[in-house]
Amino acid sequence: MTTADPLPTASISLPEPNIWQETYQIRSYEVDCHHRLSILAVFNFMQEAASRHAEALGVSIQQLLSENFTWLLSRLKIKIVSLPTWKDQIRIRTWPSGAQRLFALRDFEVRNQDNQAVAAAVSAWLVLDVQKRRPVRIEPFVERLKPLEGDHILPDTLDKLPGLESRTYEKKFVVRYRDLDINQHVNNMSFVEWLVESIPVGVLNTSVLAELEINFLAEAFYEDHILSACHPLDSQNTSFHHRLIRQQDGLELARARTVWQKVD
Repeated sequence: MTTADPLPTASISLPEPNIWQETYQIRSYEVDCHHRLSILAVFNFMQEAASRHAEALGVSIQQLLSENFTWLLSRLKIKIVSLPTWKDQIRIRTWPSGAQRLFALRDFEVRNQDNQAVAAAVSAWLVLDVQKRRPVRIEPFVERLKPLEGDHILPDTLDKLPGLESRTYEKKFVVRYRDLDINQHVNNMSFVEWLVESIPVGVLNTSVLAELEINFLAEAFYEDHILSACHPLDSQNTSFHHRLIRQQDGLELARARTVWQKVD
């Protein structure tokens, strides 16, 4: 397959315990129909590593819930060079990387069993008051995370994405019980799954995801009806704008941008 440009390297040292590392062996149910590690599995691995690190730092979701707070993933950008296959091993490295307005930032690096960087991501998290369902000041929580100083692994900022004006492709979904997470709303990985499902099958069969940026804007709940829409940004169908809408009231749930690379 054609590989993307090499990932940038952040000018940052990664001393313990501020860097967390997990190694995973890819199982058969974590690959897609082309035998590659699925993008949903990549996100699940990253979130598992982040969760374990947060627990070690005393700020896991379970620990925050005891204080009537919780973490919410608000923005994410990931760039992918290549994805390993079934039975390969990957290593996830993650670290808190500062703050941006209301957000606590966390970086990720994914390496294959040959120690080559295959993916990198930057994420932005809110802390939510569980009772008021409103974000709170992030500074006290960032202090507890002990963030590393230095450049982010991706130089791009996590800005708000533009809205989708045209809908070329659409698919509809109903929120299942299995889509709910520990916060009793739709897991963010279900959002990503619905976004990808709106991509034309011709693109999915001939291309791999090279970049995804997503803004999570609102919560969705059991039995909500979801419309996933996307529109190509070029004539070759290599990049798309996306939007998730709750059909009952037209509430915008997420915006995203994806970039796809042809497979040789």
